[in-house]
Amino acid sequence: MFNSIKGIVTAKGLDYIRLENYGIEWDIKTTTVSLSGFPGVDQEAKAFVYLHHKEDQMTLFGFSTVDERTLFLDLISVSGVGPKGALKILSGVSVSRFFEFLETEDVKSLSSLPGLGTKTAQKIILQLKGKLKLETESISAEEQSHKEIIHSLVSMGFEKKQVTKAVAEILKNTEVKKLSGEKQDQEIIRQAIIILST
Repeated sequence: MFNSIKGIVTAKGLDYIRLENYGIEWDIKTTTVSLSGFPGVDQEAKAFVYLHHKEDQMTLFGFSTVDERTLFLDLISVSGVGPKGALKILSGVSVSRFFEFLETEDVKSLSSLPGLGTKTAQKIILQLKGKLKLETESISAEEQSHKEIIHSLVSMGFEKKQVTKAVAEILKNTEVKKLSGEKQDQEIIRQAIIILST
């Protein structure tokens, strides 16, 4: 399944963004937090997506960061929290702030978020506390700019710890540093696969 969609922003609403990519306009449901992270109309944006499929409909959800999508997927794994509910919850709080509420078992702050009551907040803490790990936690400032590469390599089946270590080593390479943009990303992925496959 696709991981992200990159395209030109054609419209932004209260809970959606539309991206045009090769003649196809994608209608993507998103959060208030992600909306503020996406650029304006006629600019290029990238959304990390999740396709929710039901018998009678398909809805595409998208986020400006991998972390927010990760938290969204964790939330919908909790009984009683559906995609629309998770979207509403994440529209009222940043990922780092939510993580803080969770780790300190702050039921009061969690239950004050849109669409969350005390019982559901307690259920979320019980099920997710200690299990969430933000992508940016174990990535240095330099590596953070390449976290999409790390995520892609992890999705190929490599262990995140080993991937992070390999990318960090590759980024020390002078020849790699001379490259930029997609060429640099492709070279990092190429070298990482070689290192991780040996």
